[in-house]
Amino acid sequence: MLTKRNAKLAAIHIAKKELNLDDKTYRAMLKKSTGVRSAAKIQNDNQFFSLMKSFRQAGWKHVSNPKNHCTERQLCYIKVLWQLASREKTKPSLNAMIKRITDVEDMRFLSRKAAQSVILALRDISKKAGFNPDKPPK
Repeated sequence: MLTKRNAKLAAIHIAKKELNLDDKTYRAMLKKSTGVRSAAKIQNDNQFFSLMKSFRQAGWKHVSNPKNHCTERQLCYIKVLWQLASREKTKPSLNAMIKRITDVEDMRFLSRKAAQSVILALRDISKKAGFNPDKPPK
């Protein structure tokens, strides 16, 4: 079973675009690496990793910008503040609040600046709910 399917399909299409592959070449790579002619038909992680290996052999390099991504510490702090201040402590409700504040669909994709905005909003919510985020509960 292909885990994190949407993210992996996005990575495949990003690599295709960055390599400037025409459709015929792309489908040939897919068929050779995975045995299927469409990324949507990839069934498991082994097929995905085989295709990504082919992309790397063709010269593609995965580049991320870790300087701009929010830190694990920020994500943890957001989760703790959400548990402290929220009436509905579910991940979908947290992501809905994050979308209202930052227009980002999921907290995994927050920039450092956007994460700071969420943290400040959650601190205000916590204070209004009667919790001081600066002092641990007794």
